Amino acid sequence: MTFPADSEYDVTGTDTMPETARVRHFDELDDSAQEYLFNVAAGASPRDPGTLSGLNEGDVVVFTDYYHIK
Repeated sequence: MTFPADSEYDVTGTDTMPETARVRHFDELDDSAQEYLFNVAAGASPRDPGTLSGLNEGDVVVFTDYYHIK
């Protein structure tokens, strides 16, 4: 599952873990990053993850699935 954000960012469901990815668990994220991921998982368009504390481009987040932020 991929959610296009704009020309630079998307959040993709993944079954594989890129070797360079930092793996984060949903409960490790602050409230704003959790809300961001929850909304994206529900179908909202993602925005620049760099504006969120604790969530960066390239991260993989373990939530209801594995989500790759890119």
